[in-house]
Amino acid sequence: MKSKKQPKEEIKAKRLARVNKLVNGGNRGVRVDATKLATNNSWSVPEFYRDRAFVCCDCGSDEVWTATQQKWWYEIAKGPIDSQAVRCRRCRKTERARVDEARRVSLEGMQHKLAAKKLREEK
Repeated sequence: MKSKKQPKEEIKAKRLARVNKLVNGGNRGVRVDATKLATNNSWSVPEFYRDRAFVCCDCGSDEVWTATQQKWWYEIAKGPIDSQAVRCRRCRKTERARVDEARRVSLEGMQHKLAAKKLREEK
């Protein structure tokens, strides 16, 4: 004969197994640590990060934003919780290089402009 506590323990064990299956199973869910998320006005925070499929906006390839990448983006890099990946890794590197080059050119232009201004003031 079972005691009354055994069914509750069995229910808890089944729930824990279901959570572990979500975290480690085919859905590739990673548990969210809500204390590490950037502050925002969102009322709902997901319990798990799950792999998300997306299409790269530059090259059009089908990509997957993995749950571990999402965890890093939201909890460590403090990205907005409603943001999503839009570029594949190769296009992100290309875009980053383009922005860095544009920043370098802009800074060189500003330095040239300041140097010309100093020359005019000295004369």
